[in-house]
Amino acid sequence: MRLHPFGLIALVSTLTAFGAGQAGVAPAAPPALERIADGIELQRLNDPSLLTPAGPVAVQALKLDPHKVKLEIGVAADRLPARETVAEIAARRAALAAINAGFFLADGKPAGLLKVRGQLIAGTRRARGAVGFLERRGRTLLLFDRMIVERDRRVYRPALGSPAKDWVRAGHAVGGAGLLLLDGRELAEWADEKIAAGFDTTRHPRTMIGEDGTSVWLVTIDGRQPAWSLGMTFQELQALARRLGLRSALNLDGGGSTTMVIRGAVVNHPSDETGPRKVSDAIVVLPRR
Repeated sequence: MRLHPFGLIALVSTLTAFGAGQAGVAPAAPPALERIADGIELQRLNDPSLLTPAGPVAVQALKLDPHKVKLEIGVAADRLPARETVAEIAARRAALAAINAGFFLADGKPAGLLKVRGQLIAGTRRARGAVGFLERRGRTLLLFDRMIVERDRRVYRPALGSPAKDWVRAGHAVGGAGLLLLDGRELAEWADEKIAAGFDTTRHPRTMIGEDGTSVWLVTIDGRQPAWSLGMTFQELQALARRLGLRSALNLDGGGSTTMVIRGAVVNHPSDETGPRKVSDAIVVLPRR
């Protein structure tokens, strides 16, 4: 694992907070938001009490003003199947920030719903959690639901009540695995999504997208690095979502794919020893012109 100078400082802070938490001392207040650009702020959290039982954790949370920036899906090499790092995808789109997005196969073929610039690239037969980006009156609105999408027929079938016509109109959409919150309601089981056994209860690096009614949040949680960050289960991810004030939230691809890029630099600590993993697609944050 490679630590940047700011990462070493954060690691010392994490371990200090962990020891304090073990001694019964209340965790420190969340750090202030760091302004990245107009409409983009970054918050880092390393409160051990975010985990149960407590332990080292490193969270990077981007707060976005959807009136000042817009969200789109960028794909590797501008074609699929292909794979590139999130930083490479972000650079080609001149993105202010980006995170990894959907699940994919070894060759870069999407393994779930993927819609880019109005084109439905891949569908899904499993009613898995998904997020769509709908532009309306100069802002990006997020759609959340569990979706079955028949690509050949261009049929969208939301399972939890969102309007199918909104998914048709959305310019971009991507599937995840684990719809965590929907309109303020916490979801407690994911049998309908047919995720792998133990995927929700094992700590992994995670990537999450959510909204709090006003702002959009893009979140990464480092993991599989015991001295730095253990990752999160779904329940811990839901607790983090509540801490951030989210109303709706979706777990995206994670593990070695979990990557956050800001102005061309990777700001989290991807878990693969070889560095940031090449992925098929990413959520990119662009200035609204």
